[in-house]
Amino acid sequence: MVSSLDSAITASSFSDEDIAELFTDAAEINALIQVERELARVQEALQIIPNGVGKKIHESLAGVEVEPSSLASGFLQDGIPIPALLKILRGQIEPDAASYLHFGATSHDILDTALIIRSKSAIKIIEENLNTLVSKLSDLARNHIATVMIGRTRNQNAAPIVFGFKVVNWLAPLQRQQQRLNELSTRLLVVQLGGAVGTNAALDSKGTELNTSLAAALGLSPSTSPWHAQRDCIVEFTNWLNLTAGLIGKMAQDLLLMAQSEVGEISFGGTGKSSTMPNKSNPVIAETLISLGNYCRSQADLMAQTLMPAHERDGVSMATERLAFTPLICATGASIKHAINCLSSLNVNEEAMHKNLIADNGRILAEAAVFELCRLMERSQAAEYVAQACSESLTNNSHMIDELEKISAVELDWEALKQPENYLGSAKEIINKIVGNID
Repeated sequence: MVSSLDSAITASSFSDEDIAELFTDAAEINALIQVERELARVQEALQIIPNGVGKKIHESLAGVEVEPSSLASGFLQDGIPIPALLKILRGQIEPDAASYLHFGATSHDILDTALIIRSKSAIKIIEENLNTLVSKLSDLARNHIATVMIGRTRNQNAAPIVFGFKVVNWLAPLQRQQQRLNELSTRLLVVQLGGAVGTNAALDSKGTELNTSLAAALGLSPSTSPWHAQRDCIVEFTNWLNLTAGLIGKMAQDLLLMAQSEVGEISFGGTGKSSTMPNKSNPVIAETLISLGNYCRSQADLMAQTLMPAHERDGVSMATERLAFTPLICATGASIKHAINCLSSLNVNEEAMHKNLIADNGRILAEAAVFELCRLMERSQAAEYVAQACSESLTNNSHMIDELEKISAVELDWEALKQPENYLGSAKEIINKIVGNID
């Protein structure tokens, strides 16, 4: 094997097995044959080919198995597997019917439609797994709606939040991804039928009718126009795949930082071990998710190059798409599955979150203190007092609010100001709103 996605060692980490099964050589050949069979059957019904011929083709090719290696030399010569496949398939059909196999179609029609058939099945798997992931994140947010922790910006302590609010930053974009997938699927899951240059000239006036009937037979939607040179819907989907893997990678990045030994706010069950350091608990699953996000970004960039095919059909775009599409969909599928496993193995250390809050000595309440003092003085003066209190807190290892009370010499409810849970803004409201969108 030459790819980490199909290596016996690494495939379980970098690819979704169920999705990968849809894009094996055998699965592609079966999908290509399925399209040819249905094309012949529908053409007979529309009287495009003689009566009985479509039935003969449909029945003769039922259960036919083609060894993938038998198409290799043909692919090398033609850049596509269809001519070599047709030669083999015609040998399975009575001579009087064999000439009507693939009638009026072009190789690109069959390849694209077979790709969409398999993509439809893959999307079903992706949708189910994404729904599970969103549900798990929703539960996690609900469970930690009151778990106060340090909010961090630019990797520095900033202001208090609750852990459920951090989860919402992972959850809300994935909810939008669910919506985007529903929207783009209507554009993506369409049949391809255009003939040599997209005009269906070989079908006379029946191209549109055949487009509609073939789509119905294959469980797809008809296309408004042949899309041999219109790859926007394919690229839209691959951008969705990249975006999903990247959003999951963001979640993993946060978890990776929270799992650092000196932070310890979360940990994972079943962590990786070091060959020489028994003290190590390596967060392999989070690292894998970040790596998959990076990989998917590079594949999506390659897919974007297929937006520029030459003229009405283009072999370079076809080859590029073949190189990039399957690894991307398999890697994104793995990202979603591993994210589910990541959350299932997640341990939230509320005690560590509280300990880190205490260790900050109230400096994360600097913004809260400035706005509280603004009730009694100019903001510039308030900011100056709080900055001085933060400095004294660091020097004296004391609580910032205690230092501020001494410096400002004003009457406030200082004990209430010390409590991080009193400066959470709309966090609970936001969590409830996002989590409520799940049901």
